[in-house]
Amino acid sequence: MAKNTPKQYAVALYEITEKLSGAKLSEALKEFVTLVIREHKTKQFDKIIKEFESYAKKKEGIVEIDIVSARELDQKLLNKIMHVFGKNVEAEVTVDESILGGIKIKTEDKILDGSLKTQLLKLKESII
Repeated sequence: MAKNTPKQYAVALYEITEKLSGAKLSEALKEFVTLVIREHKTKQFDKIIKEFESYAKKKEGIVEIDIVSARELDQKLLNKIMHVFGKNVEAEVTVDESILGGIKIKTEDKILDGSLKTQLLKLKESII
């Protein structure tokens, strides 16, 4: 029997509860929690909730991106970067001085690495 991943549980929960409200929503959530407990997946609740939130945002047309830069980005530049990815963008911004300069952007399925550290490593590899 195949094991379900947290993402599969999250998608199922979203699909089941998408148009429910009130007592029907409460009952569906109660049944879902009972199922997760019965299948001994309670340790994965945090992952299931995170996957649920991500899936719900995706269904609502919200794009999530992670931006890593060597220094703090000003709001104008941050807005330009977010605009490239669409109208409904949520960005998590992190400062990591180890990348030396430039930025790295991660979406659900892509990593755009324009960091100076990566460029220097590529140059080193091409010289060797």
